[in-house]
Amino acid sequence: MLTGASGFAGAHMLKFLMEHTDCFVYCPVTFNHGGHRDRIPALISSKYLNRYELINHDLAIDSLELNFSKLSIDSVINFASESHVDRSISQPLNFVANNINLMINLLEFLRKYPNIPLIHISTDEVYGSLNKTTVNKEWTQLNLPSNPYSASKSAQESLAFAYFATFKMAITIINATNMVGEAQNCEKFVPKVISRIIAGEKINVDTDENGNIGSRKYLYVGDLVEAVWKVIKLKDKVYDNFKPSRFHVSGSSELSNLEMVNLISDYLAKPANIEISPSPRTGYDLRYELNSERIRALGWSERNTINKVIENMIKWTAERPEWLFNDYPINLKNE
Repeated sequence: MLTGASGFAGAHMLKFLMEHTDCFVYCPVTFNHGGHRDRIPALISSKYLNRYELINHDLAIDSLELNFSKLSIDSVINFASESHVDRSISQPLNFVANNINLMINLLEFLRKYPNIPLIHISTDEVYGSLNKTTVNKEWTQLNLPSNPYSASKSAQESLAFAYFATFKMAITIINATNMVGEAQNCEKFVPKVISRIIAGEKINVDTDENGNIGSRKYLYVGDLVEAVWKVIKLKDKVYDNFKPSRFHVSGSSELSNLEMVNLISDYLAKPANIEISPSPRTGYDLRYELNSERIRALGWSERNTINKVIENMIKWTAERPEWLFNDYPINLKNE
């Protein structure tokens, strides 16, 4: 079972499973939480239609027993989550409730089937802002989230810890750095910058109150899903001091937000109208950090440089402009 399959990263996971495995995949979807009806057909060949099933099911509302108890499932990958920070700030109650409820419903379902492993996808943002001297290996940093989105992801992790300890469930957590790639939601930084440069609109590059520009480590979403599959295929799960198994998956390329804007501008061969100013967000995180030595020791590495990812993303979206502009038909509750 793959949750969040109509979302950005989840759809790329489904694409990988179709193209590189013989799995049959069950996908609970609603298209109400950032998922998109056109994303799966945009990324995945129709020849795989007989290898996955989309099942209308809202994880945050309905018990999975309703639709999944009689299915043959041997593992679960959880990509489902609201993920837009600005929306979490403007609508924290609905946003956080959704992410917590979907996690508790998923765990409640799986505790009846303790032999089914859960791979839960989380984020580097749960640790809060870290400086360049911090070595953030698995289980070395406290979760110190700075906004309702990262707090909701931290809450999901806490629930995973509790169910692992209380019900002896097979749980692995994967924390990833900023993902980019084809068919990403237009509200995210990279597609937003692409669309604004094309339209000649102003691009805000935020700083902290001292004028420091933030940076992020970028990871191609296709590389992330390869890491997920490598973890799934591990014969021996690694548990640390009675905690769930955990892997950090980090991109090697760290760019400031200004450097990313300039990189996109260069590939588009169009100037960017940049305004550098303090972030309107309180709790603005300058930098996130993950050390990914553990997953790399298993043989995982990035196949794609950030320059190639941006080039390919621009080429892909040039043929599909509906993924960049205001007519992008995303359906979000409570907006």
